[in-house]
Amino acid sequence: MELRQLIALMRRHWPSVVILTVLGAVAGLGLSLATPKEYSARNQVLITVQVGDSIGDLNQGTSYAERVVATYSMVARSPVVLDPVVAELGLPGSGRTLRGAVAVSTDPAAPIITITATWGNPEAAAAIANSVAKNLALTVQDLSPTAVDGSPTVLVNSIDPATPPGRASVPHTRQNIVLGAVLGLVLGLGWAALRTTLDVKVRTGEDVAALVPVPVLATVAVDAQASARTPVIIAPTASARSEEYRRLRTNLQFVNVANRPRSIVVTSSRSGEGKSVTVANLAATLASAGARVCLVDADLRRPSIAKYLGLEGAVGLTTILIGRVSLDDALQPYGDENLQVLASGQIPPNPSELLGSDAMVALLAQLRHRFDMVLVDTAPLLPVTDAAILSTSVDGVLVVAGSGIVTREQLKQSISMLDAVDAHILGIVLNRTKRAGDGMATYTYRADARHGLLEATAAERRASSASTQQAAPVAAPTAPDAAPEAAPAAASAAPATADDHDGTPDELAAASGAGPLVGAPPAEDSHDRSVSDGLREHDSAAFAGLAHHGERDARSPQDAPSEPGTEEEHRHPVA
Repeated sequence: MELRQLIALMRRHWPSVVILTVLGAVAGLGLSLATPKEYSARNQVLITVQVGDSIGDLNQGTSYAERVVATYSMVARSPVVLDPVVAELGLPGSGRTLRGAVAVSTDPAAPIITITATWGNPEAAAAIANSVAKNLALTVQDLSPTAVDGSPTVLVNSIDPATPPGRASVPHTRQNIVLGAVLGLVLGLGWAALRTTLDVKVRTGEDVAALVPVPVLATVAVDAQASARTPVIIAPTASARSEEYRRLRTNLQFVNVANRPRSIVVTSSRSGEGKSVTVANLAATLASAGARVCLVDADLRRPSIAKYLGLEGAVGLTTILIGRVSLDDALQPYGDENLQVLASGQIPPNPSELLGSDAMVALLAQLRHRFDMVLVDTAPLLPVTDAAILSTSVDGVLVVAGSGIVTREQLKQSISMLDAVDAHILGIVLNRTKRAGDGMATYTYRADARHGLLEATAAERRASSASTQQAAPVAAPTAPDAAPEAAPAAASAAPATADDHDGTPDELAAASGAGPLVGAPPAEDSHDRSVSDGLREHDSAAFAGLAHHGERDARSPQDAPSEPGTEEEHRHPVA
């Protein structure tokens, strides 16, 4: 595995790796706390040989001492030495039992034996080591030959007596923690590699690229607002999700520059991948850019566009196909005047036959002639064949793949189904991905009085309140802090209709991010206004015109829902 793949593996499964590493360190600490403390004391003894005074005798004696060191080191752990130690110190058991607490080592370069005693008490450990050294010396005197005068020829002298240790030799707490953490890290990486190998879900763009030769046009991250109990279907204008749909809009324009698609089927492999929310947001994004868009709900199994957008769903595609209503009667405007929605209508018993009929082909041709873009929401590919049938009547197909929802085999099978009917696959939208903390921020530009907008005075606000109460028709919304002459100019530039003003002017201005509206005060008859006041009027009128157009461009579809009983309902009666 390459370093890049290892880093990607850790980034994808870092919670599991971190948790197992921490658990390994905690396990090492727990093992140390559960292990009884033991103390080790050490006594070093030197073996010498009593020989003559000549240099030859001394060398011969030194060589003999080095040869017998290994023998006497074994004697130090024999019952001959340890039984007297047990009796002297009153230790439990016998010499054979004490053998496990006594360790003996030798120095290959010198006739020195190191005796190490390990016990649960530091004083007892030192006493055992010293007692073993003393009894070893006595035993060596008994076992070694004597000189002519009866003196021992081999002597064992303690050169470094044992003292009570200040710290325990067991457990090795730091070592256990480090080893536990390393073991946990290895287990975490192994678990991550196993999950990656056994994971059959599509999660990233790299997964899509490895499966099918279809480009990923956009990735849309999971949004808490879209998954709430009361979901926000259309993404707010100044949000990261809205920017992701704008990226999808931009990429669609460059899929085929020579022959740009004007009718697109949006589908998915299975249900729950977010195709309906994706097509609704794509339609709103295209409409906000000035394109005339028609959103068609052709999912005749489980239609959801009308429910998501709060529109009437009983009249729509099926009622047009059976000839009960005309296209003009079934189309419903939503939000921006450029977006028209054709709901599904009543669910028929034969959706596939209805979508493959000549009437459907003629309807798509009519919609393509009237609108710049026609977006068709269809049922998923794998359960039914509706999307495959419609794909032959449009310019292209957009496949929505739910990250962590669709499997690799399901996505491959869906693309194969579209290839079988010779559909033009424009690309894939990877939906519900995890938004990585890559530092990308969403830019929002808001009107601020500190940056040049004119602030209305208290007198103007009171005059505005009085004039608003006396005003009969609802005029077009004006900009914040607009001057008296700005409101008539803006109203004449963009006549108000029932579709444009389903909400109050304050609500529309708040939705566009411009703040509460300040009404126009009554005109003054005085001609002694100063030059600065005249400049103030001119600037206010200019801001009013800009803000008016900005409100119409920035107004999102969900900000102007149609209320029951409004003019829309009378213009589009339900059959």
